[in-house]
Amino acid sequence: RSLERMVNMFGGNWTRDKLEILEHYLDSYTTALKNQSFRLWYVDAFAGTGYIKLDSGNVHQGKLLISENGWDSETADVLKGSVRRAIEIDDRPFDNLIFVELNFEYASELSKIKHEYKERNIQIVSQDANEYLQNWCLSQNRKLGIPWNNERAVIFLDPFATEVDWQTVQRISETESVDLWILFPLSALTRMLPTDKQPDDANIANLNRVFGGPEWQGDLYRTQAQPTLFGNEIQTVRDDQQAIVDLYLSKLRRVFPAVVNKPKWYRNSRNSPLFAFMFAAANPGRGGRIALNIANHLIDRW
Repeated sequence: RSLERMVNMFGGNWTRDKLEILEHYLDSYTTALKNQSFRLWYVDAFAGTGYIKLDSGNVHQGKLLISENGWDSETADVLKGSVRRAIEIDDRPFDNLIFVELNFEYASELSKIKHEYKERNIQIVSQDANEYLQNWCLSQNRKLGIPWNNERAVIFLDPFATEVDWQTVQRISETESVDLWILFPLSALTRMLPTDKQPDDANIANLNRVFGGPEWQGDLYRTQAQPTLFGNEIQTVRDDQQAIVDLYLSKLRRVFPAVVNKPKWYRNSRNSPLFAFMFAAANPGRGGRIALNIANHLIDRW
């Protein structure tokens, strides 16, 4: 028996790599908390459809006939997405799973998965991820009188481009109980950041949203004198892509007590950087340090 399933078609081996790191982390995370009384949440903020087909790198959607168990000889390059991997963690399953997907067709596909796993506490949210997560974190936040003492969560932020607002990341850090995996859109940001001049107004607004303010301009750009036939000419120069990643890591370290030592860089076939996979733990205690050790180990291993 086969089921028609909508899939996201995207990426290459780095997509598989990213998903395997996440899956191993979720497995280790839930196992570590197996004998604890915490109620565990998994939140996937750009959830997609539940399946990913490796493609040439262009993002589009399509429909495939998937065998009932998910695999056959014709779908060997179809990967289980983060949604299914989180659901199938079984040593210590998540108590609650929230899948946020603004695309209506994708959200409809996720509803089929919810029906497939009727026994699980799954919520499908068709809403802007930033808006939803900020409200969700605030509603759960102990500062508002709703304790996180008996709850822990993992949030996965896997945007295609620059959809994640810094304010969302800030709200996640304030919970002091959430572990965050985020795919940092280095390639998309690099296109907004010219090497020889400041970005235009539209890109400045987007960059302010991603970095949480205009300070990135002073961190990433400098002026220098360039000798010419007519004397020195003052030029604007942007730092390299490592500086862009380091800036975001430094911002994470200001608000999270535990941040990965080095992110995992993903490159295309021409060796140009696409993304940097980062981890941060909001728990200021021993739990955050343990989570960071697991994340560092997995990034080093892959």
